[in-house]
Amino acid sequence: MLTPGAAGKSTVASSEWTMWDEPVRVAVTDPATLDRAAELVGGELAAIDVAASRLRPDSELAAAGDGGEVSPLLAELVAVALAAARETEGDVDPTVGAMLSSLGNDPDFGGQVASEPTRHVQVGQLAVYRPPTWEEVRLDEQRLTIPEGVTLDLSVTMRARAVDRCASLLAASLDVGVLVAIGGDVATAGPAPRTGWPLVVRDGPVDPAALVGLPGGAAVSTASNHHRRHWDTSEELLRQIVDPETGHAPREVWRTASVSAFSALRAAVVANASLARGVLAPSWLQALSAPARLVGRDRSLRFFGTWPSQAET
Repeated sequence: MLTPGAAGKSTVASSEWTMWDEPVRVAVTDPATLDRAAELVGGELAAIDVAASRLRPDSELAAAGDGGEVSPLLAELVAVALAAARETEGDVDPTVGAMLSSLGNDPDFGGQVASEPTRHVQVGQLAVYRPPTWEEVRLDEQRLTIPEGVTLDLSVTMRARAVDRCASLLAASLDVGVLVAIGGDVATAGPAPRTGWPLVVRDGPVDPAALVGLPGGAAVSTASNHHRRHWDTSEELLRQIVDPETGHAPREVWRTASVSAFSALRAAVVANASLARGVLAPSWLQALSAPARLVGRDRSLRFFGTWPSQAET
């Protein structure tokens, strides 16, 4: 699926901006379609934000969960998040939202206290939980029920699903090859440039880098223990990856996990679960035959499946 990347002349045109505190990039093989492509992606991301952002008090998700009917878009985003939790046995769990709020990932840090004491007791900024579980969330077609005290955070699967949706939309609407990226989630559709979509896979300037060529219709996701929003507490560095059983960041084994698949959603689920699984990740990736790249704490590299080791720069 992946090949070592190649630099060269290209007619690809791209546009970049920021959303969800992440860089958004749209690239097309026909420069004449770029403005329209950016407009379509902007509209799609705005609709997803209104539907499913946990950090927007006016989002549809913020008011949902009483068993009422939700929009098809929100139902889709919740469904893929629950499917990810099921596939990873809870390693990618959308019900850690309340934990993230109390740990500081909230515009009103420390201002939200759940109403169910068996789930969440907060004294100052110390929170104690009965861990929620994704299995308690019910989605019956478009009727969504979220148990009291549970806050959904769809961000991991939402971003990946967003780039998949945007890439498909652009390829179908504009009849061009496209690449859409949000942070570490990248999806392509339609015909790729001759040498593939050149993609640099690297978490930060001090980390090892890989230059790969991504064929049309393929995707890559990089999950990181470092290049994420984080908050310093008196005890530890807490990140968006939270162990739902403890409410804390899992023990760090890998700096980053990068996975390639035929959808950004699939790649993101496997990449994030790999970070959560730690020392068990290599055997899991081997069993999946997933093209993957793990960067250890010491920046050592491990490759799996068809990920090209010769792509390292």
